[in-house]
Amino acid sequence: MPELTGTPKQQVAVVGGGVAGLVTALQLRDGARAGGRDLAVTLFEKEQEPGGNLRTLRLDGWQLEWGPNGFLDNEPATLRLVERLGLNEQLERSSDLARRRFLVVANRLQEIPTAPGPFLRSGMLSTGAKLRMAGELFVPRRKNLGQADVDPDTDETVAQFGNRRLGAGFTETLLDPMVKGIFGGNAHNLSLAAAFPRMVELEQQYGGLFKAMISLGRQRRKEGKGSGDGASGGPSGTLHSFKGGMEVLIRALVDALEGDPQVEFQRGQPVDQLTYADGHWWVTAEGGSTGPFTAVINAAPAHAAADQLQQQAPEISSLLRQIPYAPMAVIALGFDRQMVGHDLQGFGMLIPSQEKRELLGALWTSSIFQGRAPDGKVLIRCMAGGADNPAILELNDEELVTLALAELRQLMELRGSPVLQNVIRHERAIAQYVPGHPARLRSLANETSRWPGLYLTGSSYKGISVNYCVKEAEITADQVLAALQETTPSTPREAH
Repeated sequence: MPELTGTPKQQVAVVGGGVAGLVTALQLRDGARAGGRDLAVTLFEKEQEPGGNLRTLRLDGWQLEWGPNGFLDNEPATLRLVERLGLNEQLERSSDLARRRFLVVANRLQEIPTAPGPFLRSGMLSTGAKLRMAGELFVPRRKNLGQADVDPDTDETVAQFGNRRLGAGFTETLLDPMVKGIFGGNAHNLSLAAAFPRMVELEQQYGGLFKAMISLGRQRRKEGKGSGDGASGGPSGTLHSFKGGMEVLIRALVDALEGDPQVEFQRGQPVDQLTYADGHWWVTAEGGSTGPFTAVINAAPAHAAADQLQQQAPEISSLLRQIPYAPMAVIALGFDRQMVGHDLQGFGMLIPSQEKRELLGALWTSSIFQGRAPDGKVLIRCMAGGADNPAILELNDEELVTLALAELRQLMELRGSPVLQNVIRHERAIAQYVPGHPARLRSLANETSRWPGLYLTGSSYKGISVNYCVKEAEITADQVLAALQETTPSTPREAH
């Protein structure tokens, strides 16, 4: 395609108005504007209110998140977006109490120690399990690390990695609930390379987790940065939100896009089909067929994208259908403060599978951020369901509240009835990066490359967090802008 400056306006479609789609549209618009290009963006969103799961409910002084509770401050792309939208003053850092995390072990709450001494003295693991953990220093590096995308047989699960390096005790007591808390999934059925690629990198580079901790600790001290996480393989950084909740980010994105002559925002337009003909894409939604588009970026969940591409690109559709989703019920309970015996001085609790409970865990939301509960009240946000318990959504709201209360009463010393109860249901809450996911992504990349102008982005692929969605949307939009300068309309290679 010739340089866009001075040529007829080019059209790009973005399918899906969640955070990934909104950021993609913003980056396309701003990138084209900065380059002096005449580019129009059409954003299709199936709901009247965009944002996907980034929604904040306000009920008589309570503030409840529909989806993610916040984002970590370790991703430059998200911090750039916050500044770009003028939201720095509305940023809210989580309380220092949120650094305290708890597990249910042997039917009681135990704080997870953050230093070696307290951990060794704790009863969280048996003496044998602690000795096995220490033996991680002597576990050799796996020879075929980093090959999961080309050889699915080498795609180790999170549990296999934990058992191999740190032992079954650590895996079942500490790693299993971490996986549940992040993915709502099962450590025995998630790809390590896809879900926690940092762990693979640490073993590749340093030979093990403890060796990585030692090396990175020395490096940080040498650089005068003090102590830091860096080697856990899990999320690091400090949790942030906004004073008005995560919906503030969505409102700012929508305000930045709507009304702009370069952007057409089609709300309430569920996309049924994407069609490629004569070097261009057409989008069929409730309002009819729209196009032609030189490029279409699909930021919808994988299952929705699979439906939209079924007729035009069945190979891509088949691969997308292989990405499962875990269901989730979020049960919000509000109490008068004096009716909760536990001090709630922490982030919340997770529950290992071996405890045989229905809940995955609970966040003490009013301890994490201010303004989430009226004065004198506390807000507890429970999660139930996940990949191992999809039947939980068959319960009605009252049954879900009863279930949550039954499991929390003894653990948190609850008395009386909640003054607030609210249930949010997600039939497909979180993409599950099951074994074979890296190889599947490689196949998807090969297939989409045969369809000029087709791109996939969002939480179904390489990361489920808000941070990942923002980062990948930025990258994808820049790839599209670059491709629009270099290519001309063509027919798919190896005709479909």
